[in-house]
Amino acid sequence: MTNEEPPKRAPGLLGLPLDAFDAPPVVRVGTTLVRVAWIHMQEGRAVIELETDDMAVAAEQLVLDSVTAAKARAARSEAGQPART
Repeated sequence: MTNEEPPKRAPGLLGLPLDAFDAPPVVRVGTTLVRVAWIHMQEGRAVIELETDDMAVAAEQLVLDSVTAAKARAARSEAGQPART
């Protein structure tokens, strides 16, 4: 072991070491993994564009999850149990 200082990493998504080869990077939207179409640096910020087909599926899943959660809260309140927040 050496006493050298480890290299400093940039904060955020672009500071993560990506050791995946031959696999597209993905992000999680709700419970769905969505492929990243491209990442572009603009004015010191990273702009991430997601695959539109994957994003449509993720948005639909978010709506279904929200409806399911609302039904569960309504069922608990009808049964007289306090709803969790």
